[in-house]
Amino acid sequence: MTEETKIVSKVLVHECDEQALELLKKMCTQNNLVGLKVSTGDNTIGLKDASNEIDDVLKSNVDLGAVFLSEEPDQNDVSGMDLCESIRRRRPELPIFLRRNNTDTTEDLSPAVQESIAGCYKTGDEEKLNQLINDFICSMYYPIELAQGIEQISKEAFENLISDTHIRCDQPYLVKDQIIYGELFSLIPLESSWCRGYMMLQTTESEVMDLIRSVRTHIKSDRPDTRDSNNILNEVTNMIWGGIKSRYFSSEDSPTDAHRTQVPIIVNHSQKHISFGSTEPQLCFKYTLHEPQRPYPDVIIYQRLIFNLSWDPDKFAESDKAVEDLVDSGELEFF
Repeated sequence: MTEETKIVSKVLVHECDEQALELLKKMCTQNNLVGLKVSTGDNTIGLKDASNEIDDVLKSNVDLGAVFLSEEPDQNDVSGMDLCESIRRRRPELPIFLRRNNTDTTEDLSPAVQESIAGCYKTGDEEKLNQLINDFICSMYYPIELAQGIEQISKEAFENLISDTHIRCDQPYLVKDQIIYGELFSLIPLESSWCRGYMMLQTTESEVMDLIRSVRTHIKSDRPDTRDSNNILNEVTNMIWGGIKSRYFSSEDSPTDAHRTQVPIIVNHSQKHISFGSTEPQLCFKYTLHEPQRPYPDVIIYQRLIFNLSWDPDKFAESDKAVEDLVDSGELEFF
């Protein structure tokens, strides 16, 4: 990713060595990564509690790009090798990087640990760490003009559909994991000569129901049902898709037969997990719809763009002026 690109990725860090933390901070700054450090508390906490702390994060709606662990045990005698297998089971799509003290090889590790991690780097080896980040987290380049344009199109669609609402969008970010937020989501294909994939919107049905009850949409009902919530999500999805199509896809800009491959989309409802058959980072946005004058809760909508079938950003051309700078997220705990 280029230095001017402001798309970020959140990464989970379980590290106790101060020198190693300083190197990770430097790498995060250089690569637009947001480091989230899980604290295991005081030295009375053991392996089970450390695992629970991390498991709570992995079960939450925090979208991640990678996990950084350490071979060296922390103050509670918990090492990354103790944690990597459970992390792998919980989020198999997340790359796990293990810091080792004296080597960056994996031959002496157990087969289970080798299978769980994406790679190792030696303490202080900035070059190897940067290589892992580029290979696994920042492997897919998204033009910032595209991210800015999609945010603008989406906010305009929300404003046209929902009245008297303040819409905030956090800074766009990349994720490797495939979790689903809420129980209501829409999928619509995105196809051109330079990209093929999907756009997905995710939210909770209860929030959309409250939105309808607040009389801010075209649906007037005190007792909305599933058809009403589906109608709202369907309409805003189509509006955003139409804006993206008219702005970025020309009438002659259609995929060739060579791009007509398909892959199955797998949804695991019990695990709240969706797979598009691709391990490439997805471009994500988080929108918060706030109504300052009425006592209804905020509505959170997550937007993901998954170019799992074809992606050639060199052919992308921005046809409109860039919008104002994106708003930084203030909801993350920096390490």
